Amino acid sequence: MFDLSAYALRFLEYLVIMVLFGVPLFGWYGSRRSALADALAGWSLMGVLLAGAVAGLVLTGLDVVFKTAGIMGMPLAEVDRASLGWYLLETSAGRAAMARGALLVALLVALMFVLGWHRRRGKVETAFPLGAMLAGGALASLAWNGHAAAGEGLAGAVRLAAGIVHLLAAGGWIAAVLMFLAMLLRGKETNGSGRLRSTHDFLHGFSTLGTIFVGALIVSGIAHYGDLTAWSFSALFQSTYGKLLLFKLALFAGMLGLGALHRWTLVPRLERALTSGDPAQEVRALRQSVTAEAALAILILIVVSVLGTLSPE
Repeated sequence: MFDLSAYALRFLEYLVIMVLFGVPLFGWYGSRRSALADALAGWSLMGVLLAGAVAGLVLTGLDVVFKTAGIMGMPLAEVDRASLGWYLLETSAGRAAMARGALLVALLVALMFVLGWHRRRGKVETAFPLGAMLAGGALASLAWNGHAAAGEGLAGAVRLAAGIVHLLAAGGWIAAVLMFLAMLLRGKETNGSGRLRSTHDFLHGFSTLGTIFVGALIVSGIAHYGDLTAWSFSALFQSTYGKLLLFKLALFAGMLGLGALHRWTLVPRLERALTSGDPAQEVRALRQSVTAEAALAILILIVVSVLGTLSPE
């Protein structure tokens, strides 16, 4: 039961902080391009960020309690101030959790300041750059929750850097997929050609950034695995870790395939349909495809939540 709860906690922490990073990143990215800004018009992005920051703080606190209990081999109810202090001050994961909490508090304060000071002037988007940086730091700190922080020396630094890059790229991509799905679902509700055109422009404009995310995921993933296993491919087939990693790679390949389908087939079809004035079928196909990609992304996060607790050997 403890393991199941711990896995669920890890999954939620990854998901919430990735969304917390991706939302201001794409709010910032979209607000700097007039064609993309229309797709974000009317979105309560600040509300999402405030809720995400609070949820992130709660999940970080629970994570500290669960990890302290796990390391010290005690029931959750017996975790006390002394054991929490030891975990936070004497372990790298604990210090990373303190940094994560501080970054999330700073993000929450910054968001409240922006809401109170700038909202009357219509400049809420000024929170996006700072929000993306603070949430990005919080997301990067999750690298200390898994194998990325287990190395030593130069090799350990490379592994940690690869883990951080992997988290940031994954966070950006997964958050983008969820935002695209929300845009398409919102387009279904409003049924406005202007909204669909803006959504199309956002999907089309994401192609370059999406390619960067995918490239970063592939390079950092290869570097991380190579350093972790000394380039042993037998572990992929002989250990639970390896088999789960292969499953994750299959899910990732599925996301790549769907991403290619969007870029080269479904989005161009939507553009042509918007010109002809009858995009209903194309919107439905794109919505179904993005829903499938979002489901694969959630499955990947579930697998990652387990992988970080397993030995690669």
